Amino acid sequence: MRFTPSDVNMARVQGQLETLAQIGRQPSGGVTRLTFSPEHTQATHMVAGWMAEAGLEVVFDRWGNLIGRTQADGRLVLSGSHLDSVPDGGHFDGVLGVIAALEAVTLIMTCGVEAAKPLGVVSFIEEEGARFHGLMGSKLATGKLSEAEIAAVEDAGGNRFLDVLHASEFAHPIRDVNFETGVSAFLELHIEQGKRLEKAGVPIGIVTSIAGPTFMQVSFTGQADHAGATEYADRRDSLLAAADFIVALREMAVSRFAGRGHMTVGKIDVRPNVTNVVAGETVFNIDFRAADHQAYDEMAAGIDELLGDIAARHPISYSTAVLHHTPPVVVQEHIRAALEAGAASAGVRQQPLVSWAAHDAMNMAAVADAGMIFVPCRDGRSHTPEEYVRPDDIAAGIAVLANALLALALDVQ
Repeated sequence: MRFTPSDVNMARVQGQLETLAQIGRQPSGGVTRLTFSPEHTQATHMVAGWMAEAGLEVVFDRWGNLIGRTQADGRLVLSGSHLDSVPDGGHFDGVLGVIAALEAVTLIMTCGVEAAKPLGVVSFIEEEGARFHGLMGSKLATGKLSEAEIAAVEDAGGNRFLDVLHASEFAHPIRDVNFETGVSAFLELHIEQGKRLEKAGVPIGIVTSIAGPTFMQVSFTGQADHAGATEYADRRDSLLAAADFIVALREMAVSRFAGRGHMTVGKIDVRPNVTNVVAGETVFNIDFRAADHQAYDEMAAGIDELLGDIAARHPISYSTAVLHHTPPVVVQEHIRAALEAGAASAGVRQQPLVSWAAHDAMNMAAVADAGMIFVPCRDGRSHTPEEYVRPDDIAAGIAVLANALLALALDVQ
């Protein structure tokens, strides 16, 4: 049995996407659905209804993650994404992954093939981190947060996550789901959030790895002095040293890590931050993301070497602190093979891609075999009302997903 894009009920898919696009609609045309808001609750229960109509058993786990599954026993072959959004976000980020999973599982259920493993569709809460904490639903599901860490999570208004959860309509599960032992494989379809597929004219990206982000804070300490009266030779200008570092970091990223890693400085704090004073201290954050563990080690070493070089050229001292580190996730060969075979069966072209953005699949990889499918988004735009995916690319992605899910569900291992 194989599925092609023509098998996908695009009228149903587009109708569901358009219905969800009206929930939390903003004047700009974008959507705002923060976790556990009335809009997020409405969208989630809408999807729960569609799952039930498709013949799935519908449950919420104790964290509010929505799961629809077939009745068969065994470890789930699962697919999905999220329904929450950034403020004034687009219509496809996360949502497409949930609807694509539902359509793919529906196709499999109606094809007459009996799978060895149950199939499931999931919508994780709080992927975007726009209210509480990024990728929080999948972190909770896979046991990545301690009780103390969970208890400490609050939104910007000081509302504790646990209090909001318990007051929500998601708080009383029909049946909890053990993601840590109950899931065999997880596939996530997502918009690319970049231009690589669009530029190549290829409808499907098979993710080879998900780059783990590391956030490092660097402090350069020099000396604050009068900007007019202090000679250049006598200055200990921390901002000048930081500027030198930032340019050199970009050059290193392009020359040594093209295709293997990204390095960015996006936040900087200058002290005393006065027009006529040489900067005495400059603090900035580096976001660096590696496609694999070797690239991470080389990037970390390169940053350390560059910091030493800057300190040798400028009369400053420096210190560093790692604020966050997520290791890169390399997709297993058999998962990539299932996705590649799924594209071949669907009759659509594909190419391998690194995911430079984080996704729920990163957390699911700790408890199950995990992989991802990318589909092109127009101009690479995401997290914006202009976000758009062509229907033909949606159909191609769903066909590939259905083929891969069926292959994994038929695997008796």
